[in-house]
Amino acid sequence: MKLSIASLLLGALPLAKSYSPWPLPASYTTGTTALYVSQSISFSSVTDNNEKVSNTLLSDAFQRYSEAIAGGMGCYDAARSLRESPPPQAAAEVSTCTIKVSSPSNSPSLSVDTDESYDLSIGEDGSCKITATTEFGVIHALESLSHLAGESCSIENAPINISDKPRFAYRGLMIDSARHFLPVHFIEHIIDTMAASKLNVLHWHISDTESFPSGSDLFPELAEKGAYSYPDASYSVQDLKGIVSYAYNRGIRVMPEWDVPGHGSWGKGKLEVTILDGSCSNTLDPTNPDVYTFLHSFLTEMADIFPDANLFLGGDEVDTSCFTSSPTVSKWMDDNNIEDGVALQSYFWQQVTAQVMPGLNKTLGVWMADDGIPYPEDLPEGSFGNVWQSQSMMPTVIDRGADVVLSGPWYLDQQQPGGFQTYALQAIWQGMYQVEPFDGLSESQQGSVLGGEACMWAEGVNAMDFDAIAVTKAAAVAERLWAEQTVVDVDDAQDRLMEHVCRLNMRGVAAEAIAQNFCLSDVL
Repeated sequence: MKLSIASLLLGALPLAKSYSPWPLPASYTTGTTALYVSQSISFSSVTDNNEKVSNTLLSDAFQRYSEAIAGGMGCYDAARSLRESPPPQAAAEVSTCTIKVSSPSNSPSLSVDTDESYDLSIGEDGSCKITATTEFGVIHALESLSHLAGESCSIENAPINISDKPRFAYRGLMIDSARHFLPVHFIEHIIDTMAASKLNVLHWHISDTESFPSGSDLFPELAEKGAYSYPDASYSVQDLKGIVSYAYNRGIRVMPEWDVPGHGSWGKGKLEVTILDGSCSNTLDPTNPDVYTFLHSFLTEMADIFPDANLFLGGDEVDTSCFTSSPTVSKWMDDNNIEDGVALQSYFWQQVTAQVMPGLNKTLGVWMADDGIPYPEDLPEGSFGNVWQSQSMMPTVIDRGADVVLSGPWYLDQQQPGGFQTYALQAIWQGMYQVEPFDGLSESQQGSVLGGEACMWAEGVNAMDFDAIAVTKAAAVAERLWAEQTVVDVDDAQDRLMEHVCRLNMRGVAAEAIAQNFCLSDVL
């Protein structure tokens, strides 16, 4: 006989179970008192002086989380009938939550320097209080509050006291919309899953050799001729702005990437800026002055669309035969004493530094391979390198003058990321969880680590299987980047991550299971 959701809630899932926020907070204490969560839970916000705070960012967050908390993990459909009266075990009701923001703003800045910390307390009497410096700290607190309510529509371990802040300011997920186009609504779905694990940087690899879906008012031909299917598989300027706004409202920065000089499809729409007489028609021509004029114009437009302080320009895996196979480029190299393709790449980045970046008011990010190219000394001061191959490259990159973001051990499309080997695909998250970003770094070098990101390259991934391949492992990376350095117990993490996967499943996210267990989503 198939059990109803209500019987499952009343029988199989007793109030004794406690729920933990993911990632694990910096400080987290609990009790044993069960509280009923009102289906009409409400929020009010004030300043330190008890003046009412009212802005769109908070009002939108209150609406989202009142729905998420009232819904819980299993309080759907038939289970809502259980909410007509408090469960007999509950000591009190959580009906309101008072929020104090010490530095409120109608348009708060979201950057690497944003204070994301928060305190959350839930008393045995049902009182709920959140304090934070910024609205983005409040959003994280509301996410944690939504995690605490479980299948029985209650908070089961009051009193709860959380004091929390992230370990790293940069906690990213890279998505690739060039190999497989990702519709706007699905990118918004990805952003929601990021917020659920407190990731805060969407690194958007918008274009690559396969397609150029990125819209532009100045250069519409880039998407018109470069997208897989225009306009269906492209992003208008309004689409781009909408995604930035959607992410901002959830405390997530959007860092765009257009890879140069290789890994691009620039030639589909702007053939004149590519190498015209060599073997690689989609590689920008470093010897052509018009390339730098074009890039500055294009990126100036994009800088207005993407307000984040960071701009990522790739720089990886440049095939130097693209240069040497071109008679025109080869002659220019001889005339200008450029001895080889590596030296020409240095020249390219020196020109980007001198001609493209000035006036953009952006911090440049690039991929940093084991060969050390692009060289940090060719980049603008303050640039950062995303170490995507060997983690052991981090000290070298730092010593050469760049900050770093780590991604190499967190490639979500790999079966053995970072060299971790396991029989079961569902255990790959464990290897990612055990990566320590500070390994091999001196104390002074550690100060140059901005954080890290999980990378979901899309050669073999589209919107149909993205969740199953990416979300659970990205959540493991999220805890590594948020939680204290001492949080390393894989067995403890597995229990909490199974709970978080179930939470995501109940929210409609097809996150990968990591071990045998039961979740209500299995019978919905």
